[in-house]
Amino acid sequence: MIEQLNELAYYCITRHPADARVLFPEARTAEEIGLGSCMIGERMTVKDSAVLSGGVAACTTTLGIAAAATNHHTRHPMVTATIGSTMQAISEGRYAMAFGRGMAANWKAIGLPAVTGAQLRDFVGILRRLWAGETIIDHRGPAGSWPVLYHQNGLADAPPIGFVAVGPKTLELAGEIGDFVVLHTFFSDEATAKSVAAVRRGAERAGKDPDSVRIWSCLATASDALSEEDQLRRRTGRLATYLQAYADVLISANGWDPRVWERIRTTQLYLDAAAAGPIDASASVEVLEQLDALIPDEWLDSAAYGTPKQCVRKIAREFDLGCHSVIMHGASPHELASVVAAYRADRPTLRRAVAANPGKLV
Repeated sequence: MIEQLNELAYYCITRHPADARVLFPEARTAEEIGLGSCMIGERMTVKDSAVLSGGVAACTTTLGIAAAATNHHTRHPMVTATIGSTMQAISEGRYAMAFGRGMAANWKAIGLPAVTGAQLRDFVGILRRLWAGETIIDHRGPAGSWPVLYHQNGLADAPPIGFVAVGPKTLELAGEIGDFVVLHTFFSDEATAKSVAAVRRGAERAGKDPDSVRIWSCLATASDALSEEDQLRRRTGRLATYLQAYADVLISANGWDPRVWERIRTTQLYLDAAAAGPIDASASVEVLEQLDALIPDEWLDSAAYGTPKQCVRKIAREFDLGCHSVIMHGASPHELASVVAAYRADRPTLRRAVAANPGKLV
């Protein structure tokens, strides 16, 4: 049996439009080539993290599984607790659950409040108490108010809890109260190092070993195993799509020049591309090529691209910056096979061993 690389993961179902059926062949291939974990991002289309997590658990035996991320206020706390304990049971301890803030504008549009750090802190406390078998009476806190909360699961061990985070405050919170954290895609070396430091500050403030919270780099990966169009779409297209959604946050985290972004976003090329929908899904190859020429190489260099060996060098760099694990984002497991083979042939020495469960260190 091939050795499992617990430090490597992929995100399932990253294509547009989402086709939930690819979950099964992706997960089986991931296990065959020895990837450690499947990360599941939630979208209100056909990407419910609970359903997809159960699907991965059913068709694999060793692959770690993480909801990364779901949002705490889209479900009742007892429902979230039930998802976590059910997944922990059927996966036999392979499951972890991460939460994110999401976008305030989206929550406003659908009638939900913006997510705050105080809410996340309160909700995580509730979840851990429920998984411990406690009945909570008359809870009133930032996450909400409930007369009674209860959850009896009989589990010896609860799923690890993590965060998908961008800003330093949420990263520090992740270090303080979380078991693991997933960084954002397209982080520069500087942003990654600062994020690692923020997580460690939070852990230290809580009296924990500063290196005890598992940190995942999320690295857009577009090797030359993909067609030229796919490489362009997964690298330039994906970054342009993130900039559509929350450019200020990403540019600030990376220390990129906002004036460069101002020049790009006011071009007719970008305005037309953004109006058509998510750029990585809707833009033509010609438009992507023109955007590629506009976006600075420095910004695009925060992805892994080129030959499998070049991708492996970029992955190894994430470990040097303090991350414990790397998600190769934007590619399916069969598209990552050559990168995984090259990584296995030149596997870096890990600073700290990691578990099969994506929320745990060894």
